Amino acid sequence: MRLPLPRRYLLAGALALASVPLLASTAIAQVADMPRNETLVLTPWGDQPAQFANVENWHPYLTSVTHQRDVMEFTVNEMLFYTNLNTGELIPWQAESFEYAPDFKTATIKLRDGVEWSDGEKFTAEDVKFTLEAVRDAPPESRGAAAYNEWIKDVTVNDPLSVTINFNKPAPRFIRDYLALGHENHHTILPKHIWEGQDFATFTNYDPDKGWPVGTGPYKLVLTTNQQEIFDRRDDWWGAKVGFQDMPAPKRIILVPVSSDDAMGQLHIANQVDGGRQLLIGTFEAARAQNDKLKSWNTEGPNWGAPDGCDYSLVFNMMKEPWNDVNLRYAINYAIDRDALNDIGYEGSQKPVTYAFSGYMAGTWLGEGSPLQAVLDKYNLDDPSQEKVDEYMAKGGYAKDGNGVWAKDGTPINVTIRTPAFIQPILAPLTQQLKNAGFDAVQAPVDDTWLPDIQSGNFDTMVFVHCGSLSEPLETLQHYHSKFSRPLGETIPTAIAASRYSNPEYDAIIDRMDAVTADTNPDSDYMKDAAAALDIALRDLPQIDMLEEFHVVTFNNTYWTGWPSAEDPYVAPYTPWEAFNVVIHNLQPSGAQ
Repeated sequence: MRLPLPRRYLLAGALALASVPLLASTAIAQVADMPRNETLVLTPWGDQPAQFANVENWHPYLTSVTHQRDVMEFTVNEMLFYTNLNTGELIPWQAESFEYAPDFKTATIKLRDGVEWSDGEKFTAEDVKFTLEAVRDAPPESRGAAAYNEWIKDVTVNDPLSVTINFNKPAPRFIRDYLALGHENHHTILPKHIWEGQDFATFTNYDPDKGWPVGTGPYKLVLTTNQQEIFDRRDDWWGAKVGFQDMPAPKRIILVPVSSDDAMGQLHIANQVDGGRQLLIGTFEAARAQNDKLKSWNTEGPNWGAPDGCDYSLVFNMMKEPWNDVNLRYAINYAIDRDALNDIGYEGSQKPVTYAFSGYMAGTWLGEGSPLQAVLDKYNLDDPSQEKVDEYMAKGGYAKDGNGVWAKDGTPINVTIRTPAFIQPILAPLTQQLKNAGFDAVQAPVDDTWLPDIQSGNFDTMVFVHCGSLSEPLETLQHYHSKFSRPLGETIPTAIAASRYSNPEYDAIIDRMDAVTADTNPDSDYMKDAAAALDIALRDLPQIDMLEEFHVVTFNNTYWTGWPSAEDPYVAPYTPWEAFNVVIHNLQPSGAQ
């Protein structure tokens, strides 16, 4: 259990942090000084090492390189479109519009005239064609390669400002999901004149003498070290030249690493950062008590944060015994008290759920009269009960041994709970709940092997995030399609599909949904299929959904104002989402010196 931290913070105050990297103006002599009130200081999202890695590799499509997610997407790079997930509103950027053919086998994108790369070259349809086909043909470890290979047949250039994507099958949501969502897709267009002829797997996209990385964004990379990354505003940005947008107010953006929640709280108290890594609720409330310029999405707690389209799930490796036994999975579900997990692990700041449908879509798709809600109510998984634990364990052939521990054939079943560090608050209370229900449950040490292990199948159970339904139920339901499954030892296309679930009946339903647009009409074929898929997912229960994430996204208004909030929800507030570029253009100096 992680306790709130007010007492320690009140004692610590805003002590100098020897472990925190200094700002560029005082630490790097070759970079010109910049006043703090003209500098936006951010940290990467989530749990990160104390130093940056791959500082001379700025390839945005390599899953082993995080710069695109951490900072490139709102400095060097821009997207064709963004979406305000709070409203569903499309925000055209490098492009003006797109249109599907009636059969959804093609989609034509109209680009904005006047967009330029940072080296002065024009941004054209040739760049779009090159990028989409290059990613389609890229090695499997490249972000999006599997999906592009599945969906994209080829791309046709109609004229310099018009391009048509030809799909292998009807693809009514491809542009939204990969080129416009403004979420965690990170699929930027690449400059053909630089990338053509390069080895996609090994090209680093970094050469300061040549001005690389080249993008269309208003900032250029001027320094990259394992302690900080610095971007200065370009006065020749295309958006200001053509009157599309004013220049963003920050003249410099600095990204600094921060390795812990506690350190981030101290940085906020001392006004050394403006945003970035989320805070745990206790840290936020303690830091806010000492710095009233700190704000989150909501003005009151305990639910300070905004939904991020994900939930915390207990994932079972369906290709390993005994986790392929549905009775065992159901028994574990009924041992879980979601309200207690929320209260103990997160001080009431999350939301108990039984499936990964996010708050962004819940109001449209769930509630009274919804076929999806009827399925959720039918299974009623949020109903902790020792009686049901006993019932399902007996069905699975288990009995308690002399120590009161569930066993089969005299051998206790061990449930080792693993989790990444950023979900660690759930670890102790979840383990204790399973112990209380009779399971030999233990906490695994938190280490850095969880991601390769979940990708390769080297795990039994893992608490992870299930990110999906921002707009419609298919976005989550699709992750149980067998196209995401691989034999043990092979890397899966997405860590979100870690259960390796496979069911031909389920595949057929998802394939039908893939080919049509979403439809909230209860009598529509889409809604009937969505309800049928959800019914199978809850019947087979390859993972147990527990809490919807509501991150305490924290922004510091000391030097910069204009951050998104529930009162001004112009985009979702997450720094690792593409739409954070819209936030950069909305910020204004507070007037502080």
